[in-house]
Amino acid sequence: MRDRMPPGVIVMETRARAGAARTGAARVETAETGAATGTGAGAVAPVGPPSFGRVVAVATGMLMLELTLVLVGYALYGATQDSSRGGGYGAALTLLPLSVPFLALFGGMGAAVLVAPTLMLAGSLERRFGRPGGAGGDGGGGGAAPGWVVPAAVVVAAVCALMAGVYRGFSPLTALVAWPAAVVLIVPAALVARLSRRWLLRGIALWGTLAIAGAAALGGLALGSGVLEEYRPPAATRADVVGTWTDGRGGTLELAADGTATADGVLDPQGFAPLPGEAVETCTARGTWTFAAAADSRDQKVVTDLPDCWADAWEIGGEDGRIVLHRWDVDGEEMATLTRER
Repeated sequence: MRDRMPPGVIVMETRARAGAARTGAARVETAETGAATGTGAGAVAPVGPPSFGRVVAVATGMLMLELTLVLVGYALYGATQDSSRGGGYGAALTLLPLSVPFLALFGGMGAAVLVAPTLMLAGSLERRFGRPGGAGGDGGGGGAAPGWVVPAAVVVAAVCALMAGVYRGFSPLTALVAWPAAVVLIVPAALVARLSRRWLLRGIALWGTLAIAGAAALGGLALGSGVLEEYRPPAATRADVVGTWTDGRGGTLELAADGTATADGVLDPQGFAPLPGEAVETCTARGTWTFAAAADSRDQKVVTDLPDCWADAWEIGGEDGRIVLHRWDVDGEEMATLTRER
């Protein structure tokens, strides 16, 4: 039958077969090359380590997430303590959006000062000693092996805690507590920042938001179900606060039954807590006071009118049979607590 074909058809068929053979050989060569280099069909090309800018960006997002979860936990803990401010757990959570700029600031500083050096040190350890256990890959990250992240974080956190103790005047105990706390913050952020996967920042934003919402909901459920008991100040009357109160530093506040108030060297906070070695603000004056009763015991207050004194309202705290007066400064930190003088 082939002998009956025209010469032109035979030539075209021969060329087609030769082309197919060359194509097949090329495919075989490509497959073999890909198998040898790991970039063939079904393989993922290796991704290089993330840039410094990406590391800082991802680590900032992770640290913001971690710090927000810490704030949620602190709000939950504070809601069970006498030092909790009026409004309780829900009011504390509503303040979280206001902390976003500060979280971004501290997160960025931590990413540049803590996380990035940790990853650089982990990479140096890997190049010097190899991957822990002889592991061949890091799961698609391209950064330092995760086995070196933890020891690197321990070293970086120790150096930072030591520097804080030397240059910021932190006590040895404070630096010792800050050391493991810094490690706990660094490790998750470093493990995620070392990855080079796409949509990583979006994933942190999405899953981070869900994690924060879930943690806040679980905290509210624990308080609502009675697993954790939310603190409520004892109900007080005007007669309960009449007397002499002391701040534990030698200052006193006398609340007389006739409505007169006398302060003698009592703590009078106005703003941020003083730095170590700085003198605290005190007040010495004579004026009047009133008791602001309220249906909710968290809203009852002792209001003083003392010339030249910043403090004007003291919140009721303590427990039944042992009432204390709390004074808060403008940034919401408890600065003075008065107990009844015996």
